[in-house]
Formats: sequence, structure tokens, C-alpha cells
Amino acid sequence: MGRRDRLEQRLALPLALVAAVGAVSTIGYWWLWRPYGASWLEAAYMTFITMTTVGYGEVYPLSPAGRVFTMVTGFAGIASLFYVFGVFMDYLVEMGTSGERRKRQMEKLASGMNEHVILVGLGRVGNQAAEELVQGREPFVVVESDPDRVAWALEHGYTVIEGDGTEDEVLKKAGIERARGLIAATGDDATNLFIVLSARSLNPKLYIVARAEDSSVIAKMKKAGANRVIDPYAIGGRRLANLVLHPAVVDFLETTLRRGGAPISIEDIIISEDSPLVGKSIAELNLNRRYGVVVLAVIRGKETLVSPPAEYVFRPNDQVVIMATVEQLERFVREMEKQEEENQRKRAAKERGER
Repeated sequence: MGRRDRLEQRLALPLALVAAVGAVSTIGYWWLWRPYGASWLEAAYMTFITMTTVGYGEVYPLSPAGRVFTMVTGFAGIASLFYVFGVFMDYLVEMGTSGERRKRQMEKLASGMNEHVILVGLGRVGNQAAEELVQGREPFVVVESDPDRVAWALEHGYTVIEGDGTEDEVLKKAGIERARGLIAATGDDATNLFIVLSARSLNPKLYIVARAEDSSVIAKMKKAGANRVIDPYAIGGRRLANLVLHPAVVDFLETTLRRGGAPISIEDIIISEDSPLVGKSIAELNLNRRYGVVVLAVIRGKETLVSPPAEYVFRPNDQVVIMATVEQLERFVREMEKQEEENQRKRAAKERGER
């Protein structure tokens, strides 16, 4: 509902009271002045100067009853007009302060987020990224400077920080020190480059994905600190070609990569030092039989091992790409997190004992 609609709704009752007082008063003056042959215009004129306290003289003489009627008309008219004025001023004050109040509310929400994603730019590409984050139930904060896009994001329930994503203060309000990832999705390469530079300086561990309209900028963005740089047009072209060449493969990958309701999902996990997977082989863990999880690949440093053998032993910082149903993945992650917390407690207790 827009601001104009809200104002019209608020003014509906007070304006109706003004109209009612005016109509009753006009009929009353016309009836009082029947002996003088007064017209409806003269009665309406008397009503107007009484309600607005203009102070002109009576159009026709008034009896004592007519003067009492005039006093009642004046009181009711002034009260109803002040009611309209009060509602309108209250609306103006609210509109003047709602922007600041909304900003403080959004900043408070963002300050309570950890390990979230910051999405800078809510154009066509940014909208798609936001939808994917929503489907994946991933907490995220939108940074946008366009008031119309900010209003649209608020209507969809997004947490929004209004401002320029190239400014450090705006990124700090979005919680960049606590974020785990940032998506620079504006339509301007120079803006995205500045966003990457600012984000990398504020959080060296942040995983940054940037959009590039010109392929010649990709190398510069990576030097500035972007982990990945995406050319939407190149990806779109490859996808169109692959839909013709390998439609079944594209459909399968879309199904597995789509979150929220997809029967099969592909995820990646990073193995920490306290993970129960450390020091154990794929055969020893028996992930497929126990959890229904299939290990597709392991990324160790710059080396990627596709379909690792059963004797492969996991190490800390390995990035493991796995595939399973959504339910199987959730059960596997819960179990791993539970065992990881237990290992952390044991390590902490051991360190305290050694001291």
C-alpha cells in the first residue's frame, strides 16, 4: 500500500465530518431563511463564513434560535477542520521521521546478523541472486541506493541498508566484518570494482563474487580481491548452447543447484580442524551407506580431485563437494556439526588440563 493510499484512508473520516457539518448547516440556514426567500447558494455561503471564521455579516437577519444554530455550526465546523489539519500534519511528521526510523530499524537487524551474505545492487541480476538466497534460507542484507528499489526490497521483506555500496561506512552498517560473503551485482563495472576493493580491505577473509559487464575487467576485479567474477552474458550464452547440446545435463544441474524444494542438492563443505572427517578415508567413513551422501570432488588448495577414490583421507581446509537429497544433507550436516562441537569441547578441556 502506497503513502498516498494511507493518507486518503486517514483523511476519509475527518473529511466526511466536514462534509456532514457543511451539509447540515446549509440545510439549516436555508430552512431558517425561508421567509426571506434565501437561495441554496446564500445558505452555503453563510455556512462557509461561519465554519472558516471569516467574520462577515449575516446574509439575512437571524432569530435567537438561528444564532444558537450559528454557534453550534461554528464550533462543529472549526472542530472538524482542525481534525483534518491535525491528521494531515501528523501524516507529514510521520513521513518525515519514518525514513530515519526505518534506517535505524534496518541497521539494527543487520547488526544482529553473523555469517550472512551482503548483496550490493538490486537490479535484474541482483533480484535473481536475492531470490536464490531466499530459497536457500540464507540470511542476507541488501545494499541499495535507489529509493524505488529500496521500497521494493522492503515490500518483499528484505533487510536493506540504503546507501552507496562503495562507501566503507555503508558496508560496515551491513555487517561486513561479520559476513561470510558479498555479491557485487550492480550494472556498472567501475562501481563493482570499488565495492570489491572496499570489501576486501574491511574483511580479508570475505568470499567475494562480482559481476562484470566487460570481460576485460575480470582480471582487474580478481586483482582487487574478488574470489570469483561472473559475466552474466557469457553464462547466458553458454547455457543457451548447452540447452541445445546437452539438455538433460542442464536440467539435472539446475535441479541439483536449485534450493528450496529441489529433490537432489549439490553442496560444498569446508572441513575444519575439529571436523570428525579429519584423518579418515571415504571408505572408513562410509558416507554413502550411512548418510546417502556421494562425494563428487575434493578441492585441496589449487588441486581439484574429481570422484576421489575410497582410500582418500580428508584433511583440514579440504573443500568437499557432495550430493544427496535435501533431507540426507541436512541430517549429515547436523551430525557433523554435533560431533565437531564435541571435538571442540574435548580439545578445550585438554588445553585447560595441560595448563
